[in-house]
Amino acid sequence: MDKVGATSFTAATEKDWEIAVRQGRQRYIADAGVAALNLLKSQKDEPSNGWQVNNYEHSLSAATKALRNGEDEEYVVAVLLHDLAQDLDPMRHDRVAGTLMKPFLRPENHWMVANHQVFQLGFRTHSKFDTKACEKFRGHPFFEHTLRFCDLYDQSCFDPNAERLAIATFEPMVRRVFGRVMQARMTSYP
Repeated sequence: MDKVGATSFTAATEKDWEIAVRQGRQRYIADAGVAALNLLKSQKDEPSNGWQVNNYEHSLSAATKALRNGEDEEYVVAVLLHDLAQDLDPMRHDRVAGTLMKPFLRPENHWMVANHQVFQLGFRTHSKFDTKACEKFRGHPFFEHTLRFCDLYDQSCFDPNAERLAIATFEPMVRRVFGRVMQARMTSYP
């Protein structure tokens, strides 16, 4: 494989730029979604923070349930990756995951991922959390969509005996969802 001769952007020749752009384009398309999958996989052996399953197992349970319920592929991917940033920023993991996934999701699924944490509070009965916090969003076009997600796939997927399909089941889905956007972007890149 060719290597760029320059060691800085300003020293790069036209040929250097052709090499870098061509190889980058090929890799970004070929590896679409891999970084997100690797981040989720890195959580496989993380502690469960007192729950019966850890975040990795929770994510697989939720995505398995969504797939079994016939949700569309993009929605299943959003469910799988909704807690992607749990270890990066536990108090704003929804916002971070939403930011990471925004380019790859339809607006309703992006908003769902980016705001699910406050909606999830509504299911924390018998806790000190504000279970009415999501009401500030009532009337938003994606309110019910997000509430449904939290009810069906987030708050109810902490059972160690629940079905959990292997991550390999979801890898092609993630790659397709990320890939369709990456392909479009890379073909318009100079």
